[in-house]
Amino acid sequence: MRYVGLILALIACRRTLPLPTYEDGQALFPLKTGLTWIYLVQETTYTTLGAVPHRYFLRLRVDTLTRDAYNRPSYYVLWDSSYSGTSWSFWQAGLAYRDTAQAELWEDNRRYLILRFPVSPFLRWNRHAYTNLPPEYARYAHLDTTYTLDQRHFPSSVIVLRREDTLSLLQKAYFFEVYARGRGLIHRYERLDAYDLSSNGTLVRRTDSYYREWRLVGP
Repeated sequence: MRYVGLILALIACRRTLPLPTYEDGQALFPLKTGLTWIYLVQETTYTTLGAVPHRYFLRLRVDTLTRDAYNRPSYYVLWDSSYSGTSWSFWQAGLAYRDTAQAELWEDNRRYLILRFPVSPFLRWNRHAYTNLPPEYARYAHLDTTYTLDQRHFPSSVIVLRREDTLSLLQKAYFFEVYARGRGLIHRYERLDAYDLSSNGTLVRRTDSYYREWRLVGP
């Protein structure tokens, strides 16, 4: 009887565990002609002379429906930039695609695998699967959380962890993105600190180090 009681107790404990969340994820990557996002971008690049800070705005607009090279229904997306947030200049154009399995976006003339579906805590994917870049494996870190950004609260947000800090002495990286259901990308954070070891044994920052952060400010 003692063993039967133990088994029943274990079953009861297992029933208290939260069940995984599965959804198609369309609310995380909305696509419709006319949708617009405005981001404040703050970044720091590094030269041989030191750190160079930048601050500007990016506006992403979903344009007309078209067909991509694989004959899939995709949307043109237009990127504009501005130093003031009011006077915009065209920056670049690309394509956005989403189906029940994944979401893709062309940025910097590269095709990125942004999200995979269904949304679940066990899903992992290579963001650079369609590029010649080294693999960058992303995963869902939080599936349903209230995210606060500049005193704005976004309930039911999803956090995507792209790169985690390592214990390496010569390189540390931490990249993540936050998607709010019904709003899309609201926050992107990227920080790469890379160093070389000088002849006298000191660490010297490499010029491929950078910090970049996108924060949704409108509409």
